[in-house]
Amino acid sequence: MTSADVGDFLENIAFQKLKKLLHERAGLDCSCYRNDYLKRRFAVRLRATGTNTYSRYVRYLKKNPAEYNLALNDLTINFTAFFRDRDVYLYLEKTLLPRLFKSPEVRMWSAGCATGEEPYSLAILVHKLLGEKLPAHKVKIFASDLDEEALAKAVKGEYNRKQLKDLENPLIDKYFSNNGTSYRVKDFVRRMVRFEKHDLMKPSLHKNLDLILCRNVMIFFSKESQQQIHMHFYNALREGGYLVTGKSEVLSGEPSKRFLCADVNCRVYQKPRADADCKSSSGLGVEKTDQLNLNNPAGGQWIVAQ
Repeated sequence: MTSADVGDFLENIAFQKLKKLLHERAGLDCSCYRNDYLKRRFAVRLRATGTNTYSRYVRYLKKNPAEYNLALNDLTINFTAFFRDRDVYLYLEKTLLPRLFKSPEVRMWSAGCATGEEPYSLAILVHKLLGEKLPAHKVKIFASDLDEEALAKAVKGEYNRKQLKDLENPLIDKYFSNNGTSYRVKDFVRRMVRFEKHDLMKPSLHKNLDLILCRNVMIFFSKESQQQIHMHFYNALREGGYLVTGKSEVLSGEPSKRFLCADVNCRVYQKPRADADCKSSSGLGVEKTDQLNLNNPAGGQWIVAQ
């Protein structure tokens, strides 16, 4: 064995030790993430701390406990935007939410909400749709993330002008207060959202949900972890409830057998009712045996609506 081989062997041991430390000290189960993703994110902290190797970084962590939070923050990618993917929000506005609002109580969850743009977009959409009828409905919007720093920003609900660049001025004027250099979500919108810390690898904090949005989050997880999280969502939804995923994300394993495909382009899935037949209740006519070629950025994967 060459010295290079020995070095690689020791670094691999240190990499495993690093994952174990983060689990024991910070509560993050790294086994649910892909190793290539972890290594890309760890590289950021190795450069920032000047340690350059996993062995040195493990020693650095033990001497600098504050680094655990910084590592967690860098492992959680918090890219999001208001009304990201307009066609998805148009589907919510024109099709899905009107269907849900036939009930006087609607419970929704933005899972992996980052700095809050998604749940606030949902709250704005709810207010826009219901208007004066809103008091007659009991609408609950839960929003969760593992990153405490991101959650603190979400609760504050303050954004710069660049973060609102895709919003029309009338919408900004109606739902945001201009504080000079920043824009804050108005209180009547903020009160509609309840933020909380939650690890998606654990069962949902809430049950009998009508709608779950978890978009562009699964790409960081292993396939096995994705399936586990999607089953948590399945169990958290009421019969007939909906799950909306990211455009490049697909269901696999047991979740792909449990959920019905309600809309292919917007990645909307439905938990079937006990008396459901083989077709999606959306009326799109997606049969259990139909295969739909998505031709998506993940490599033209197939969804089987079962």
